[in-house]
Amino acid sequence: MIIIPAKDSVSVRMVSFLRGDYIIESLREYLQQQNIDTALITSGIGSLDICRLHTIKHTALPPEDKYFALEGPIEVASMLGSVAGGEPHIHVTMHDVKNDHVYVGHLETGSRCCYRVEMGLIILNGVSTKRVIDPETKLINIVSKGKDE
Repeated sequence: MIIIPAKDSVSVRMVSFLRGDYIIESLREYLQQQNIDTALITSGIGSLDICRLHTIKHTALPPEDKYFALEGPIEVASMLGSVAGGEPHIHVTMHDVKNDHVYVGHLETGSRCCYRVEMGLIILNGVSTKRVIDPETKLINIVSKGKDE
């Protein structure tokens, strides 16, 4: 287990994406503009007209992903995740309305807001992190910057 404490303080934001905004790309740009390194994505709801996501294919090592490309309407029931090193990692639960299928997976770039997407963001001020790949397992972990990998 890896523990990363919020040493200084936290601040909270509600982020509202507008029609046509690309979720990952817009959030990444905001994080960069605000110099936000580490955060928790605590909630998210809304609708997408384009969705790119991936899920795991199996439980063996190394991990392998299966990618999906969906076109709306897509109703998002939940978005949760983290930001490490300024890079968002978001998991979603959503309903592909047209095909009446529910998907759960990792949101990818190219996913676009249809009407509105709202997200809660808790920023861990003074915390600097990065994602590192374990050379043996190929699993990705979040660690404090400056710590041994």
